[in-house]
Amino acid sequence: MNRLLNYIIIAAMALVAVACADPEDPSPTKMAYGDWYVLEVYVNDQVNPSDVIQRFTLERDGSYILVDENEFATVGTWVATDAALTLSGADGSVMDFTIEFQSYQKMRLLQTIESPSAGTIEIRYLMNKDSDGSTY
Repeated sequence: MNRLLNYIIIAAMALVAVACADPEDPSPTKMAYGDWYVLEVYVNDQVNPSDVIQRFTLERDGSYILVDENEFATVGTWVATDAALTLSGADGSVMDFTIEFQSYQKMRLLQTIESPSAGTIEIRYLMNKDSDGSTY
């Protein structure tokens, strides 16, 4: 009987220790998986009616599918850090984004493009995980 009581006490202590542990903060990589739909695009802080990027899917195996406004799909691999998302296309193209905000349901990305004729162009994408048309 004492032995059974000891096992119950040990199991209860282990359960309390696990339950009281701080949850692991989600990393950008863990939050990034899935389909992301672009709700709004801002070019140099001005609303842009064009959907340059309509949606992209980030897979757990590190691959992605990006669909533009013409339903043209681009494939490749992706890598995320705490502050950046890099999409490397199968054709050799690379798109770098700064992650300005990210949660499991929303993401805001900033793409900075340097142009000799236009100077610095900042494109900001406001994205949701669902496509129901809800606002960012």
